[in-house]
Amino acid sequence: MQPHQLEYFVAVAETGSFTAGADRVGVVQSAVSAAIKQLERGLGAPLIERGYHRLTLTAEGEALLPRARDVLAGIEAAREAVAGARGQVVGTVLFGTLSYTGRWNIAEVLQGFAARHPGITVRMRQTISGSATNEADVRSGALDLALVSTPAASLPGLTLTRIHGDELVFVCAPGHRLARTGAVSAADLAEETWVDFPTGWGNRTVVDAAFASAGVSRTVRTEVTSFELARNLVCRGLGVSVVPRSSIAGDPGVVAVPIGLEWSFQLAVPSNRRISAAAARLAEAVTASAL
Repeated sequence: MQPHQLEYFVAVAETGSFTAGADRVGVVQSAVSAAIKQLERGLGAPLIERGYHRLTLTAEGEALLPRARDVLAGIEAAREAVAGARGQVVGTVLFGTLSYTGRWNIAEVLQGFAARHPGITVRMRQTISGSATNEADVRSGALDLALVSTPAASLPGLTLTRIHGDELVFVCAPGHRLARTGAVSAADLAEETWVDFPTGWGNRTVVDAAFASAGVSRTVRTEVTSFELARNLVCRGLGVSVVPRSSIAGDPGVVAVPIGLEWSFQLAVPSNRRISAAAARLAEAVTASAL
């Protein structure tokens, strides 16, 4: 049993496919597949059921996964200890991000971080399934830390630090009946057809809560995972939406109307376990860059 075999196994188990697992660890898919087959032969048990659409872990694979994570964490801790004795910080950080971060420039933050900490590798994963996935993966250890978007002041198992916020605005086509309105509320929008984002996205959570608080129901006809696509649908009169103001700034194709809501995102780190020195350095850099 070799460390790289465990690393590849964990990557495939957490991403749900050999392709995504290979992308995470930065090697070709055939190498990942071969390493896991060697691991299975060495352990004398199948670890992965290879289905047509998505793989699943066998009972043996489920039993191995937390132990494999522990072994890899131990190896990382050993590297950190040796580097620490030399006054260095080294390691790999698994960092989950969001598909939109407003005026907060993640590339700029990572550029400065790389210059200050050349011994730290940041493996960044951008979620398209919303904050709920990042939250769960930080809790499970699949990610060391992540950006999440939640209106909640706290989340179980996580410590949250606010990084950036933006006004949410109601957006409609210029010819819409509410385009010249000074402001709207959930009660004004009960009969509208909506373009929105999937459940689990932070902005969707905020809007759903506002409608629930007002006792108003709504019809979401289309769900998208791109602010640009939402804007294109809205400007063609195919629905209305609520988006961060910065995502449509200066866009003549839609009209933004205040709705009295805010979107924000936070840095989430686990509250029930110690993060590595490398992850702690990245957390410090992200927190220091808050707008």
